Amino acid sequence: MDKITKFLLKLSLKEKDIILLLIDKLLSWNFNWLDIKKLIWEENLFRVRKGSIRIIFYKKENEIKLIDINYRWQIYK
Repeated sequence: MDKITKFLLKLSLKEKDIILLLIDKLLSWNFNWLDIKKLIWEENLFRVRKGSIRIIFYKKENEIKLIDINYRWQIYK
């Protein structure tokens, strides 16, 4: 089991629904109303913020790959 799945299993049902909606918007290239910021330490690396949860993803021309999902105080370690 990967670390994204493990993290999603720890969340409450409400948090899980919100995160799955964000992931669905990311994978469908619908970036409206998302708090997206480019990360400076690597090219094509971005984060989405929702409350204290962060989604780190890699965006290339026609591809989006989820890297990690975790709380703010744990994701940037």
